[in-house]
Amino acid sequence: MQNSFEILQNIDLFNGFSEEEIRESIHCLKGYTKKYQKREIIFSKAAPLPTFGIVLTGTIFLSSEDITGSTFIFTELSAGDIVGETALQFTQTGVEYDVTAATDCEILFFHKENIVQPNKVICALRARIIENLFTLLLQKNQELYHKLDIVSHKNLRNKILHYLHLQSQKSDTQHFTIPFSREELANYLIVDRSALSRELSRMQDDGLITFSRNTFQLL
Repeated sequence: MQNSFEILQNIDLFNGFSEEEIRESIHCLKGYTKKYQKREIIFSKAAPLPTFGIVLTGTIFLSSEDITGSTFIFTELSAGDIVGETALQFTQTGVEYDVTAATDCEILFFHKENIVQPNKVICALRARIIENLFTLLLQKNQELYHKLDIVSHKNLRNKILHYLHLQSQKSDTQHFTIPFSREELANYLIVDRSALSRELSRMQDDGLITFSRNTFQLL
């Protein structure tokens, strides 16, 4: 945990907290960190979900399978993002998706009862944590809106450009690395992988982008 405090001070869950307040919050709310290796399952679909987490390092995927067994990645989460937020509901049976480590990652977990049932844990900073959690949930909804906006484009090139522009804005640079392999990007955009690869090559020939593997530059 000691090595994570610099990261913790820069995530929205602890916005406005001093290092001492972060330590106090994690201690009284019984937070704990856990590390996962790439491709390791974090949450499984329909499994009980007693905890929610904040991504400290790395990237994770939220995905599901259709009736044919094809994988659909509907969002990716990185440092500062909330995962398993449905645990905060008073009644829930589990997540409706799989959560997988896309890279090696570390997550800070809290048990839901320590947040939603104040009689379980007395913590002077709990109200501020809940306020910041509300902000995180609003951001999560905005990310899902962005995804819907991307996949609503019927034209493949427009889908790709919209996604790349959002990644550029997120990285605050025209040259950036996306968290997806080519197959994963196809699953995320809900398109055929071969068609995606062909269109990326055409976009490079047309002077719109340059790329090497999962590193892109908008021109």
